[in-house]
Amino acid sequence: MSTKLTLLIDESVVADAKAYARESGKSLSKIIEGYMRGLRKKQKNQPEEELPPILKRLHGCIDAKNIGNYEEVIKEEIIKKYSEGR
Repeated sequence: MSTKLTLLIDESVVADAKAYARESGKSLSKIIEGYMRGLRKKQKNQPEEELPPILKRLHGCIDAKNIGNYEEVIKEEIIKKYSEGR
């Protein structure tokens, strides 16, 4: 069963959405319906997991952008660890 839904969306977003629908050969209603179904399915499949307190405190304390290639970092740390005392 289908029902009508009225939304207030910025004109430029609507224009882009209509163009996308036309290019993909689907109706805008079907695209939005599929998106909403996907959101609901994702929500049902992913139960909210509570982080342990230690991880909550540590979360976000490192700027991951500055770490670089993690494999290189690990390699450097291993070399440092095993070359100490030589």
